Amino acid sequence: MSGPLDHLVVIEAAQSMPAAIAAMLLADHGADVTKVEPRGGAYFAHDLTRKSWDRGKRSVELDIADAADRAALRGLLEGADIFIHAMEEKAAAALGLDAPSLKRDFPALVVVALTAYGQDTPFADRPYGESLAAALLGTMIDKGSPFRPGPVYLGHPALHYGQAFLGVIGALAAVRARRETGTGQRVEASLLDAMIAQSPMNNWWQEDGISYIKKGDSGAVDRFGKTRLITGMFECGDGRFLQFHTGGPGGFRAAMEVLGFGDRIQVVKGPEMATPLNDEEYQIARVGIFDAFKAKPRDEWIRLFHAADVAALPVLEPAEVLLDDQVDYVGQRIALPDPDFGTIHQAAPALIYAGVERVSPTPAPAIGAHNADLAALAARPARMATAARRAIRKPLEGIRVVDFSSFFAVGYGGRLLSDLGADVIKVETPDGDQMRPLPDCFDAAQRGKRDIVLNLKTPEALEAAYRLVAEADVVTHNLRPGKADKLGIGYEKLASINPKLIYAYMPGYGSKGPKALLKSFAPLVSGWTGLLREGGGEGNPPTRSVFGNEDYNNGFLAAAGILMALDRRELTGKGDYMECPQLHSSLWTTSEHFLDADHKVVYGFRLDKDQAGINALDRIYRTRDGWLCIACRQDERFAALAAAIGRPELAADPRFADPRARSRSDAALQELLTPFFAARTSAEAFALLDAAGAACEIARETSWVQEALLEDWAFASNRVVEDKDSMYGHVRTFGSFIHFDETPGFAQGTAPRLGHHTREILGEIGYSPAEIDALIAGGKAMVARSVTGRIDSRVSAA
Repeated sequence: MSGPLDHLVVIEAAQSMPAAIAAMLLADHGADVTKVEPRGGAYFAHDLTRKSWDRGKRSVELDIADAADRAALRGLLEGADIFIHAMEEKAAAALGLDAPSLKRDFPALVVVALTAYGQDTPFADRPYGESLAAALLGTMIDKGSPFRPGPVYLGHPALHYGQAFLGVIGALAAVRARRETGTGQRVEASLLDAMIAQSPMNNWWQEDGISYIKKGDSGAVDRFGKTRLITGMFECGDGRFLQFHTGGPGGFRAAMEVLGFGDRIQVVKGPEMATPLNDEEYQIARVGIFDAFKAKPRDEWIRLFHAADVAALPVLEPAEVLLDDQVDYVGQRIALPDPDFGTIHQAAPALIYAGVERVSPTPAPAIGAHNADLAALAARPARMATAARRAIRKPLEGIRVVDFSSFFAVGYGGRLLSDLGADVIKVETPDGDQMRPLPDCFDAAQRGKRDIVLNLKTPEALEAAYRLVAEADVVTHNLRPGKADKLGIGYEKLASINPKLIYAYMPGYGSKGPKALLKSFAPLVSGWTGLLREGGGEGNPPTRSVFGNEDYNNGFLAAAGILMALDRRELTGKGDYMECPQLHSSLWTTSEHFLDADHKVVYGFRLDKDQAGINALDRIYRTRDGWLCIACRQDERFAALAAAIGRPELAADPRFADPRARSRSDAALQELLTPFFAARTSAEAFALLDAAGAACEIARETSWVQEALLEDWAFASNRVVEDKDSMYGHVRTFGSFIHFDETPGFAQGTAPRLGHHTREILGEIGYSPAEIDALIAGGKAMVARSVTGRIDSRVSAA
């Protein structure tokens, strides 16, 4: 076997796309995954997405509503470590698959419930569906459309991927907790949690309303206001599109020089983003820049930006990036035999480990391809509960992470681990993380951590870092290739100090290759790997922004990869090197798309030109006064929809007999449904469909996420945390996204001040008070000026 998870057995029994994606991530890294499908497959089993999302698995057919088949499923669970399902607890109880029943019968089993909204929210009784959640929670209005007003169907399935990531992180954290407590537990991650988990960068509540980004349409061209930052999509002189980002030391000035505005830009000493734009600079950055890009073709602009060390990438179709020289160099494109296309080319498993052979996925199985193996699979040795090694309150209690990173993605991965109980220590230079001037963005990535300031260019501070690493489980960073070695914190050096260390490196493009040294910032890699084309809709130009990006995805994947490595270490006793570039996570989160044998792009599904949906039965329809979303591809939901619109005979029509037939007759269905909704208000249509059991939601046309920050239920469920005395004053921020029934994580606190815990941490690693004073007096370490009261923050786009 290969991969860090080759010792884990996973049963996936859920008719939901996030469950398939979560199980794919586990299979991609060695887990033995059996997919339990209803006879004939789920409603999306014949979609092209199966070719990616079900690779590397077995498939067996069982109808879990049937007692005999349910007994067969329970036989599979005897020998399993992880059980992934998408049932609400009430539905699971009716089948004897609820948490208490599974805990009684399979005490070592980790149960992962990927639900719609969670048991403890006001939406707990609403039907499951990514589009439904996006409509109900206002995600469809988050970015807006450059082509029409109103909500926009999510072209990129960000909630699906987000929920899958949360499920995997929760599953692996519970497996780690099981090693301490001896027993499994139930883990829940909902679509609602996936939505808020991809929101903290741009959403918090602060008593004075400060934010680095303007509220409202976060894809708007002036969303950064007078913050000295430009990132966005621009059309070039040849009609093609690029994105660029002015982050990093001197990035704004360098970009302005390339664009011909250098003589009109003030010289800023220190972090550029700490100084607001003046009126002339604002006009250039938010208006004049668009015409400037029309002067040259895209490839010439990208060459000039790269020469000036400014981050820039082309906007491509999904899967087109698989042909890039960097992807080829790092082996991130794989070829699989395929019955429809002969050969397909997909993104490879995303995580790379030095000490574990990489998995070579097998093609997705035919439905029921392994039915004959059921008896053998059920005969695997039972997983047994063991005696507790110690009691823990949080799943990652006792794990220490030392984070040398800057900016968002790596920090966000560490923040997820911190929320689950890990002690995450952020190591900063005396100048601080370059993202510190962006208060809400910085807090989103760093909340709950401890902070130490060390000048690693001095031998004394480097020695302190070595002492810190000697007691750590994990080190993380995203320094450009070669810089960590120059600083003295490269893998070889730190592994010699601590052989059990997990060294997690999350660069932009990889540690080697033709693009390895380029700057990487979100959302450039997302546009490069196709998200803006996904969101634009078929036949349209790319949209300027979509929900979800590589910063979140790289943080999610890094957290999952670290947990994989930690679990592997439990078996081997050895540490490892893990690499998780933003390129890899972005490729993996567009894995529903692929290339055919001729290297032509094949969309797994595609948003239509109206940006209204991917299917007549999964889309938003315009009503007399707004929009209504439906998600009725399943047989029972379609029958309910047919009854609701007064056409019950449609359920027996051969054109619409099953999901596959309905997809072939998609245009006819849309023609039938459009006038029904157009003749009614959203409330009228909702009342008819909801009463009939046809899954639907009215699409909000205002943001919900800001409201959630002030909801009592969100605070009570720890999805929102409050700090009345943070360095930013009174704030509310998003907290826990994964929910455990035995060892709950508990998010708390806000981001640490620069040097907030320097004395405390140095004391923990053996320094005396006199030695600490000497390090501080000599400029080798630094402490916060104060640990109470507000700091001065001049950055606000509002």
